[in-house]
Amino acid sequence: MPKVIKKKATKKKVVKEDDVKSAAFQALDVIKERQKEVIIGVAVIATIVILFIIFSLYSTSQYKKASTLQSNANNYYYGLTDAEAPEDQRLKKAIDLYKQSLEIKATPIALFYLGNSYFKMGNFENAKTEYNRFINDFSGDELILPLVYQKLASSHFKTNENDKALDAVRKLSTLNNGIFRDTALILEARYYDSIGDADKATALYQEIVATFQSSPWSAEAASKIVTATKETVEGEAPASDVKEAEKTEASTAEKSEGTAVEKPAAEKSK
Repeated sequence: MPKVIKKKATKKKVVKEDDVKSAAFQALDVIKERQKEVIIGVAVIATIVILFIIFSLYSTSQYKKASTLQSNANNYYYGLTDAEAPEDQRLKKAIDLYKQSLEIKATPIALFYLGNSYFKMGNFENAKTEYNRFINDFSGDELILPLVYQKLASSHFKTNENDKALDAVRKLSTLNNGIFRDTALILEARYYDSIGDADKATALYQEIVATFQSSPWSAEAASKIVTATKETVEGEAPASDVKEAEKTEASTAEKSEGTAVEKPAAEKSK
């Protein structure tokens, strides 16, 4: 007879109460840990938001303070405050206020007018310092930057740094796709006029007239060309013609004087 195979009875695992409690405590610990993480995360976000609000309020306050100082400085600069005071005195006050404004918040306008204040006082070294600072810090300000280059060039001309002045003028001519080239040309032409280099000056005036007919400088350039042409013609006239003209002028003057002297005598004979 075949042997009967007896099946082994499977033993049921008995879950101990201690194991159940341990698992529950572990789950609670995990939940508590996650709660801590959530609380910490919320606290961090809240702190960042609060700091941002505080910073924004502080920045707004500082901006208003700087703006007020700048506005007061402008009033001294233009003589709207203490109008009867000497200009140097007003400009010194303006400089002090512009500096205070820039220490709080640097703005292109305050820096530009600080340089202008020094320029008006004849302190061209400090003016150049502020204009160069503007170029370094606010080169993207397309509205004021051309004016800064003009004032910088003038400051260099005032201190006989002509090469640096011309360099500033030529940089001006390249701004905004050459929109200020006519202004750069007139400044350069005036410089050559001032040192007696008529040929270079005239060539620049001619370029303005030929290229920039609608420029505000075209009338001045045209006038300069006419004057230069007259001087050239007079300079090339033969010496005999000049002497003859001088004799004619002298003869006319003598006749006028003779008539003026004889007239009273004729009146006496009457």
